[in-house]
Amino acid sequence: MTTPTPTRPHETAPVIVAVEGLCYSGKSTLVRHLAPRTDAIIAPEYTDLVPLPPWPPTDHTQVSAALRQFLDLERHRASQVRTRIATRTHATASRRGHVVLLDRSPLTLIAHEYGMQALGVPADPSGAATLYADAAATGQILTPTAYLYLSIPDPVTDIRRTARGPVASHLDDPAARARIDQTCRTWLRLLPPRRQLTLDGTMPPSLLATAAAAFIRSLAGPPVPSWRLLPEAGVPA
Repeated sequence: MTTPTPTRPHETAPVIVAVEGLCYSGKSTLVRHLAPRTDAIIAPEYTDLVPLPPWPPTDHTQVSAALRQFLDLERHRASQVRTRIATRTHATASRRGHVVLLDRSPLTLIAHEYGMQALGVPADPSGAATLYADAAATGQILTPTAYLYLSIPDPVTDIRRTARGPVASHLDDPAARARIDQTCRTWLRLLPPRRQLTLDGTMPPSLLATAAAAFIRSLAGPPVPSWRLLPEAGVPA
């Protein structure tokens, strides 16, 4: 188990912002534009680090193995971020708070299970929520302070898909996309208003980054709830 790096006395805890949204919504583009404005540390998107597990899973054993593979990846991202924070703190002798941008977070992984459930393949939404919530509670992985959610209409999705090229077919299935989006929006409704912001992903990246930076500077409020609440929050089975 990874031991979390303790916050030093008088050192401000990092502000950890998850950037979420469906494929083609512009998450990575926003992260690239936002990071310089907030002097943020970036945790790269999962597919920038490892290939996706084989799909579809044939049984729940394979589902569990894939979820644990991503848990290991979350632990790796947390370790890398904490090392970079420690290096920056040592180099500058500053105890100011740091901003961390997560290009996707465990919310993506939990929502994915709901999306796969909509396709009728083996999936475990409740198990995913429990797995990542437990890891966050013990400091193994990073817990977002707040969420930025990018939303785009289907016609813009089609244009971007043509320009970029398709993603894995199961992630592009309309039923899966609809359920993933529904799950993420359900989660956002559980959060305090000052801990979530939905942005129009069709806006120019510079304007999106300006709005997101202002949101990050204003962050305040109680801790966000546990991902364990998602299975009880009314997402259709």
